[in-house]
Amino acid sequence: MVAHDPFSAELADPKLIKQAVLQALVDGDLEAVRDVLIAHLQTVNKSKLASKAKLGRQTLYDLMDSEKEFNPSIKTLANILENIAA
Repeated sequence: MVAHDPFSAELADPKLIKQAVLQALVDGDLEAVRDVLIAHLQTVNKSKLASKAKLGRQTLYDLMDSEKEFNPSIKTLANILENIAA
């Protein structure tokens, strides 16, 4: 496993994040989807993203919580991916 720098500019790149999430979905790798989303969410203002994506801020924090099951709806994922660069 490769450690990542949570402040890396790559993790803030919406295009790269979208590509990585979509590839992980195609591969059926939900753990990678979660890892990529968590890494990206650590670099953004969650209040602004939640507002743009019309999600509760707690939804974003729940996705990042390793104690909670990672089971977002397709609509939630689509809203996040659509709005990470908006």
